[in-house]
Amino acid sequence: MTFTEVLVASLILSLAMVPVLKAMTQGHRYSRMLERKTQCLIAARNAIEQLRARAIENYNSSWSVSNQSVGGGYLVNISAGSNPDLRTVTVTAGFDENQNRSLDSGEVLVCLRTQIAKQQ
Repeated sequence: MTFTEVLVASLILSLAMVPVLKAMTQGHRYSRMLERKTQCLIAARNAIEQLRARAIENYNSSWSVSNQSVGGGYLVNISAGSNPDLRTVTVTAGFDENQNRSLDSGEVLVCLRTQIAKQQ
């Protein structure tokens, strides 16, 4: 092979690799985002289950929590209504990307809402 042929083949190969590398980068970003959403969903579900368990013994306690760390940079916020018989609970979970220990609106990945009734 001549030097020119090697250069042309290298150029063609490098041009073909750019879209492949771009697709791999986007795939990695998507995978990371999906992993974060999954972890947030797990954290939100766990928070709701803990509230349900706590409601059996102490329904009248305060349930609201702000920026509770659940490990790995994930944070959970819990807000609950004050209805004496049926509380509406909203749990938001997200990843603290800017590491300010506060869940900003752009960092929320999951929002779950449920209602928890007082046990009679």
